[in-house]
Amino acid sequence: MIAERKIQEALEEGLLENIDGKGRELDLDENPFEAPEARMGNRLLRNNGFVPAWIAESKDIDEERERLLREREKAVSTQAIANLAPRIAALNRRITLFNMKAPGPGMQKAPV
Repeated sequence: MIAERKIQEALEEGLLENIDGKGRELDLDENPFEAPEARMGNRLLRNNGFVPAWIAESKDIDEERERLLREREKAVSTQAIANLAPRIAALNRRITLFNMKAPGPGMQKAPV
């Protein structure tokens, strides 16, 4: 809240009007947290469609979650819902394993 108030005060006083780079797009290609010695290799991999395994797995988990949630919404009988239970349990085990490999708590996923 303090930071927001300070930013608002600076805006009102016009202190943010003549900032270098105003109006230009941010360069989001560079990762400021990436080790400088790894930048070139990572850029080559990224430009050729490679992603870290945990990112690919995260996308697969998200897709499977969406499929299962759609199927669960469409299920009309208790038997149809019961048939989804083993797949949901398998996905939850996969999510648990993924959470152990994820690089940080903000990257972890909640079970279905």
